Amino acid sequence: MNSKVITKPIEGFFIKSVDNLLFDVKGLSHPQDKIISFVRYVPVKYLMKSQKNNLNEYYKIYDLKDRYEFLRQNFPKYLYEDPMGRGLLQAVAKKDLLRIYNPIQRLQQITRAEKEKLDSLEMLVGKFSDKLVEICDINPRNLGVTGSIMVNLHSKKSDIDIVVYGKKDGLQVYTGMNHLFDKYDNISRYSESELKKLWKNRGQQEQIDFESFLESEKKKQLQGTINNVDFYVRLVLLPDEYHEPYDETKITSLGECEIEASVKNDEHSIFTPCIYQLIEVEVKNAKINKSITPDRIFSVRGRYCDIAIAGERISAKGKLERVKITNQKEYYQLTLGTSKKEFMKKI
Repeated sequence: MNSKVITKPIEGFFIKSVDNLLFDVKGLSHPQDKIISFVRYVPVKYLMKSQKNNLNEYYKIYDLKDRYEFLRQNFPKYLYEDPMGRGLLQAVAKKDLLRIYNPIQRLQQITRAEKEKLDSLEMLVGKFSDKLVEICDINPRNLGVTGSIMVNLHSKKSDIDIVVYGKKDGLQVYTGMNHLFDKYDNISRYSESELKKLWKNRGQQEQIDFESFLESEKKKQLQGTINNVDFYVRLVLLPDEYHEPYDETKITSLGECEIEASVKNDEHSIFTPCIYQLIEVEVKNAKINKSITPDRIFSVRGRYCDIAIAGERISAKGKLERVKITNQKEYYQLTLGTSKKEFMKKI
């Protein structure tokens, strides 16, 4: 089985800055001198005593808005106004990089450790990964564990975040998940009540009603529970499988836009970045120019993966952008993942 060694931080990796902040890396391509990544865990000394939790010496910032606010107040140097038009991002300069957390290495550490040295969640991660390798017939060197477990900040209530690198193994995991759901009683898709909880936790009740949310989520292959512990499997393309160089991609924001469209091609809809090629696009609401229609939907948020397949009709709201890559024809995309006002659903 082929495997390419991933040496540079990409989606699924975490990094620690010289200020001991932990960031989760976003995307597959980055500026020459920075790594696009969003602050996730920060030292507890920055939090009021009354809000302390049990995450050792760190606490987790959940909401994207709160992450920006924390950096504005404490570490504005990690806010990055992208000169290529992506807006205000978060990024760690390579000169401020203290440590790289590799999800593949962390999973190998778990699977090779003596059982008595693992906690119950780590043992469950090891068993789950063994099943993925066996049932899906993938290279274990393309499989990792990310999130709180990777940085040793997990608790008994933590989720399991698995990452699979490469298109080939990603497709095999996607197909193989059906067998895992069918074969093992302790591995289950989300129930309707669990999906209702997820719907409420995402805080998008005003953007998408529960029936629409249920229709989009109930058959998803990459999420569910194992031994009643939530899991999510993220399929990540390798950098050489995704040809949009960061410093050669100019993006122009054209404002908020709501559309209805048919999915033309869903080849990359299960991966990160997540892409749906569109046809028969109708602009329902746009703040700038209704005559411009997006050619695709684009997102690096896992929640937008695996919503619709080719031939299905969808409704979506996000940020309309013009994209121009050096020596390529420009196109338009609807980007999701930057606002709570956005949504995507089948219709």
